[in-house]
Amino acid sequence: MPDTRLPTVLPIADPILSVFPGWENGAARPTRLEVDWTDALRKLDVLGTVRVVTGNRSITHEKTGRFGNVDGNGPALIVLNREVDLRVFPRHWAITVHTPETDGEAEAIRAFDRHGRAIHAIHRTAETNAAAWDAFLILHRAADQDAPALEPLPAPAAERPDAEIDVEGLRAAWSAMTDVHEFFGMLRTFGVGRRQALRLAGPGFARELPAATLLPLLEAARDRRLDIMIFVGNAGCIQIHTGTVDHPAAADGLLRIDDAGFTLRAIQARLSSAWVVHKPTDKGGITTVELYDDQGDNAAILCGQRDEDKPERAEWRALAASL
Repeated sequence: MPDTRLPTVLPIADPILSVFPGWENGAARPTRLEVDWTDALRKLDVLGTVRVVTGNRSITHEKTGRFGNVDGNGPALIVLNREVDLRVFPRHWAITVHTPETDGEAEAIRAFDRHGRAIHAIHRTAETNAAAWDAFLILHRAADQDAPALEPLPAPAAERPDAEIDVEGLRAAWSAMTDVHEFFGMLRTFGVGRRQALRLAGPGFARELPAATLLPLLEAARDRRLDIMIFVGNAGCIQIHTGTVDHPAAADGLLRIDDAGFTLRAIQARLSSAWVVHKPTDKGGITTVELYDDQGDNAAILCGQRDEDKPERAEWRALAASL
């Protein structure tokens, strides 16, 4: 008999991550939807204002805004509508359900991967177009309302031993980068994991810091009124905040940002390290602060806001260097 509960990825009070209601009969029973997300994402502007949530096992990222300005096709899509800013990889959006409002949780359209891990959620708000929302649910209601059969999680890929990595070649390729998007290809070329590459790159490219660096970084950005970008995601979706941060705080093991239109939650015990990373570009380079969890996975990336064809802002680079 298949498991009738989609597992959660993070046990904190957030709508995308709360305990899934299961498939037993009752008022809270979810409704399965059949959605071609490559097509549907281009039409979600009709919903009006929604609340979107993307997360991983350590951090959740929530924005309020509207869909629109969707570009791309095939394996990757971009939603670039300022407040709703997403990088979407549709092949991971394997299971979609609608969950009704329960115990104060707004109803939502939720996407999961084939293993049942949460990818993304779209929550109805008081400003959502009710007719368009209901029409989406009717159009995409699946004929099969049985619980989805989930595939077992694959075993985590083991890193190659450092001794097998061409470290000098890696450093030379890193130094020769002219665009940050070359970074992922470089990792594949040298068969090296992301955090492993940071360890091997040397202090000229990557410098490790305690995970607790995140709060003072956010506080410094707040105090300087610095526009930053915060990327949080998983294999199927990356969600981005661009702008200032007004209310960072930490209490009871959670780091929180509670701003108008933007909320972030991080379980501090699950964050194991932070890195200041420099990637060369033809505009002088990009500096990021990358957070990793206790399983070695990337949990978030922060950088200074910049225009695509402009150099990195000196204020951000100075802040990162001061950490």
